[in-house]
Amino acid sequence: MNDDDLLDCLIVGGGAAGLTAAVYLGRYKRRALVLDDGGSRLQWIPRTRNVPGFPDGIEGPELLQRMRTHAAKYGIPTERTRVEKITRLDDGTFVAESPQGRWRARFLLLATGARDVEPEIDGMAAAIKAGQVRYCPVCDGYETQGQRVAVLGREGHGLRESLFIANWANELTWLSMATQDEVDAQQLAQLRAANVRIAASPPQRIECGVDGVGVRVELQDGQVLEFDTLYPALGLHHACELATALGARARENGQLEVDSHQQTTVEGLYVAGDVAVDLNQISVAAGHAAIASTAIHNRL
Repeated sequence: MNDDDLLDCLIVGGGAAGLTAAVYLGRYKRRALVLDDGGSRLQWIPRTRNVPGFPDGIEGPELLQRMRTHAAKYGIPTERTRVEKITRLDDGTFVAESPQGRWRARFLLLATGARDVEPEIDGMAAAIKAGQVRYCPVCDGYETQGQRVAVLGREGHGLRESLFIANWANELTWLSMATQDEVDAQQLAQLRAANVRIAASPPQRIECGVDGVGVRVELQDGQVLEFDTLYPALGLHHACELATALGARARENGQLEVDSHQQTTVEGLYVAGDVAVDLNQISVAAGHAAIASTAIHNRL
């Protein structure tokens, strides 16, 4: 690997953040490459309705393909591969390694995103596609108006998600997994004031799309509940390991700390999207990418 192979920027991750960065760097006439393992959460979104410019919404896979086409228009290629290791050399450049090859660049932009912790539910993939199981109430809570909604989550996290979703006019039940006694009485009173029902017994079995019912939950006490929509609130895994292995500082939840230009605590290492400290949203990821790629361009 010689200096002729040296890129201006390596982008690790081919979702909303990574592809937006590719568009910006391509338009800045920089040499960049996207390394993508194909795991973007965009492909699991049935339809998103809060992305600017799509008032009737757009399906996640279609948005992902449009963004790939957009990046390719400016000559930024994508290599389908999973990066396993990143090294920062003594000269400050970065080397990314995968089973398919090695690449070196002056700067690195990490856009590896996050993964939802999935519950064990029969028919999960089909239920996500049908919109019966959803992960982002910020994205689609508006669509739950008038529906029977369940939130599956433990203690404080599940309670906060329930309160958030109760903002819309829906019939909400918190499936607390028997952790409601682990939150304080004042918080429980907030739930009751918001007309949120608490299932006292933990779920024993959850099924989707059975007998025309969106979500059916069988509790351990034998009670059966039916819902139109289920929100698992079991947490996220932020894919920060490549950065923390280089010494980047992360919060307890795995999100990477950045400065005002999206640079981590490691010189030359930038991050954008869900893996960075901020709200997990497509529009936020695009904003991160615009800031980071422009900062990188200005330093080249």
